[in-house]
Amino acid sequence: MKKLFRPYLTAFLLGALLISTASCDDDDPKPVEDSENITSMTISLEPVSTTKGIDPAEATYTTGTTPTLQLAPNATYDATITFNDNIEAEINTEAEDHELFYKASEDLMIVQKTDFDDNGLPIGLKARITTGNSGETGELTVTLKHQEGLKPDVSDETIGSTDFVGKFNVSIQ
Repeated sequence: MKKLFRPYLTAFLLGALLISTASCDDDDPKPVEDSENITSMTISLEPVSTTKGIDPAEATYTTGTTPTLQLAPNATYDATITFNDNIEAEINTEAEDHELFYKASEDLMIVQKTDFDDNGLPIGLKARITTGNSGETGELTVTLKHQEGLKPDVSDETIGSTDFVGKFNVSIQ
């Protein structure tokens, strides 16, 4: 009986050893970070020069809407992006992992990001916008990208996952 039991015991011990060593993994994967839970985005535009009598402008995008910004021609504005979910502090804390991208219709405006992370790379919660000529109309799209460990030295909207996209109609009058 002892001789019959020995091969099974040996096979069991070898199997247990194989399973216990195979389950060891020194490289535990990083937890997958969810995209931000964002429902709306507001762009606030403050004219740089108040001597021209240019009014501030503000619009809030929520899914299913396309608000309109009425802007003055050939004017310069300081833009601030906020999220009604109050995640700006998180974006600033994790600035190396986030960037906002601005895409406007041709001749509508020029956008320069004015806030930067610790590596000197743009974030985009703040920007300077210079509008085009009177009569121009088009669309401004603002995209928040999550680029954890991927943010390149030169801004690239194709890298990372998209956290939110806001679209605004723009009319320059």
